Amino acid sequence: MRYAITLTLVSLCAFSGKSFAEEAKPAAGGDSFTAGVGLAYVPEYAGADKSRVLPLPFLEKTYANGFFLSTQRGIGYATEVDGFKLSGALGYNGGRKDHKENYFSGSDALKGMGNIEGAAQAVLSVGYQVGTVGLSLTTKQNLGHREYGSTYTLGLEAPLYTSATDQIGFGASAEYGDRKHMQTYFGVTARQSAASGYKAYTAKAGFENVTAGVNWSHVIDSNWAVRSVLGVSRLTGDAADSPLTKRKTTPMVMTALVYRF
Repeated sequence: MRYAITLTLVSLCAFSGKSFAEEAKPAAGGDSFTAGVGLAYVPEYAGADKSRVLPLPFLEKTYANGFFLSTQRGIGYATEVDGFKLSGALGYNGGRKDHKENYFSGSDALKGMGNIEGAAQAVLSVGYQVGTVGLSLTTKQNLGHREYGSTYTLGLEAPLYTSATDQIGFGASAEYGDRKHMQTYFGVTARQSAASGYKAYTAKAGFENVTAGVNWSHVIDSNWAVRSVLGVSRLTGDAADSPLTKRKTTPMVMTALVYRF
């Protein structure tokens, strides 16, 4: 569905309303800078029957006024109004290659489907806390390639265990894709069918996937923290029925070491 690294960050980090940068100590109202590196086990594309382990380096600069620069979240602004957490950012979707360029990119299972080009995205999110449960709604709107469509993701997070050094939580999300998005990533046109051998298929708007997982954050000291996630993603609706989908249910694993100062 998406460039592998983008898919990893979106799917696995969606289990928590916090970014990598928030796993270490709070910034005490000031600016902060976070650096880290992780490893993730993810499919070559949504619905692929092959997976791979990818490195996930990331950087994030957060300012006290709410602005942030992040390889994870893009360039944006976050604030809180009457209990609602609001954020808007300019991000980037790396697209999808129809052949395996190297170990990190593309899949030969998509030969003949054509490339999905990378595009800038507007990422808008609103969150609200109900007791200990966090709820969120995020939309991603393509700016460079409007024909690729948009997605809307409902998220939920809840703590399971908390101590001075460890936090374990549960997260779940459901992603809805509009008609253009679903056709781009899961549909097969007559021309693509002739080139790839897949049968022609029209994907309609609907819920694309549901994802659930458990995340564990361990604080080593005032600067260092480790974050791990174990989850599973299940394609639904027309995404699950697409001829491109070889495996509907996919396990995903990630671990990352974070340093904040």
